[in-house]
Amino acid sequence: MNLYVYFKFVVGDHPLVLQRIGDMQDQLVLEFPSLVCELLKRPLTDQDGKETWMEVYRGAVTEKLEFNERLAELALKSELPQPRRNEVFIPIE
Repeated sequence: MNLYVYFKFVVGDHPLVLQRIGDMQDQLVLEFPSLVCELLKRPLTDQDGKETWMEVYRGAVTEKLEFNERLAELALKSELPQPRRNEVFIPIE
C-alpha cells in the first residue's frame, strides 16, 4: 500500500517546509525502518501562488494504524501546512 499526503502552502515558506518535512521523514524512518519516503511537488504554482507538495510513503508499515497516527502527530508537532489530505493506493494485481 502507498500513502500519498498532499497539501498547499505559500511559495516563500519553501525552505522551512522542506526542512521540517526532511526532519519528520528522518524520524519516521528511525521508528519504522522498512518505510520508504519520497517528496514531490507540482511543477507550477496555483492561481493563488501556492505550491502543492506530496509526501509518498511506501511499505507494509503504511497499513498500520500506528504509522498513520504517528505521521499525523509529527506533522502537527512539526507545524507543517494544513490541511493535509491523505490518499491510499494499492497495486493492481
